[in-house]
Amino acid sequence: MSASPSLPRIAALVLAGGTGSRMGGCDKPLLPLSETGTVLDNVLAALRPHCAALAISANGDASRFAAWNLPVLPDTLADKGPLAGILEGLRWAESQNCSVLITVPGDTPFIPVDLPQQLLPAPAVAVSDNRQHHLVASWPTTCRAALEDWLSQPDHKDKLRIRCFAATLGVHDVVFPARTPDLFFNINTPDDYAYARKVAGGGLTHV
Repeated sequence: MSASPSLPRIAALVLAGGTGSRMGGCDKPLLPLSETGTVLDNVLAALRPHCAALAISANGDASRFAAWNLPVLPDTLADKGPLAGILEGLRWAESQNCSVLITVPGDTPFIPVDLPQQLLPAPAVAVSDNRQHHLVASWPTTCRAALEDWLSQPDHKDKLRIRCFAATLGVHDVVFPARTPDLFFNINTPDDYAYARKVAGGGLTHV
C-alpha cells in the first residue's frame, strides 16, 4: 500500500508476545483457524491493504514466524509488558518512515477490515461494548521518546498499564458497533478457540 496524500503512512504491529498459558503455552497467533489459514493470517489480511509496513512483536525463536516473511521485533526492555513491544514497534515504524503505528493483539481474528483508517487520527483506542481495548490502538511515532522516558522512570504500580501511558498522550476513543462475536474477541481458552474456529468455518456468523 502507498499512502494517499490525505492519509499518513501507517505501520502495523501484531503483538504476539503472550505466553498462551491458558492454552497450554502455545503461540495463539499460529493456531489454525480455518482451512485457509491461521489466526495470524486473519489479522494480517485485515491490516495489509491499509498499511505500508507490517511487523510482528515476539520474543524467542523468530523462525516460527518465517512463513510470513515479516520483521520479528523482540523486546529490548525486560519485564515491561506490552509497552516494551509497543516501544520497539514505534522505533521500527520510524525507520519505515511511518508517522502512525497501529497495534493489534495476535489472537484477535475478527478485527474489522478498515481498522487502520478507523483509528485515525492517532492516538486512538478501540472501544466496543463499553470496553476499551488498549492493545487495539493507534500511536503517533512522535510519542516514541515519551514512551522511552515513561519506561525509564522508577517503577510504580500504574507505569506498565497501557491506559496510563495512553492517557498522557490525550488518546481518544473510537467506538465500534456491537457485534456477535465482538470485533475484538480474543482467544484466551480452549473454549474460545473452538468458538473462533466455528465462526471462521461458517458455523456461526456475525450478528
